[in-house]
Amino acid sequence: MAVKIKPNPDQLNQLLRCAKIDGEKLADLVIHLGGLSEPPLVADRLLDELKKQLTEDEAELLLSQVLSLSMLVRVSESKSVDVMKALRVAIDSPDQQSEWDSIAVSMQGLIDSTPIRLLTKAMELSYDYANLLRKARIITDLRPLFDDEGEKVEGGVVTHTLRVAYSSDDGGHEVSLALDLQDVKKLREQCDRAIVKANSIRDEFIQSTKKPCLISGESEERNE
Repeated sequence: MAVKIKPNPDQLNQLLRCAKIDGEKLADLVIHLGGLSEPPLVADRLLDELKKQLTEDEAELLLSQVLSLSMLVRVSESKSVDVMKALRVAIDSPDQQSEWDSIAVSMQGLIDSTPIRLLTKAMELSYDYANLLRKARIITDLRPLFDDEGEKVEGGVVTHTLRVAYSSDDGGHEVSLALDLQDVKKLREQCDRAIVKANSIRDEFIQSTKKPCLISGESEERNE
């Protein structure tokens, strides 16, 4: 089935801004990414590679558009060449079609490059779940204990509430869970243990396979 794309004016403008980038730089970038021995799995690190060939503004613009198109290729289960053709068909102006033609081959080359393909897969797999955590926090309260008449405070109880905000296919949700002190301690232990396990399996995978491995959401500042 043919791919149908209808970019809005802003999306089309962003794509055509890429046509302002020097064509030779784009072609060199395709070659540069294809020659990377250890493709980065984090967007900021891939951005650093683009900055070796382009200005910062050009690199940020190009990466955002290439990743968007790469994700479209995966979601539509199409080939990159079909997406490139569909974009051209979606452009009404002959002048804009000519602009797109000037970068279509390079854009396709970038989309098909191993670094872009791996980063797109890593991003997709990192968030391929029915429910996604948006925010979690523990709220600690002091609740007073009153006498029978409610006139005097005779004591207090410190309570904890785990408040979790998450999103699913039908929108955003929030759930609150009561915790006691032992629950908080166990939760902290489990979080610490999860971090240790993630680092261990990542490092072992890299050492044994000599392939890159990403912990979902890990800091770009991690020392290698």
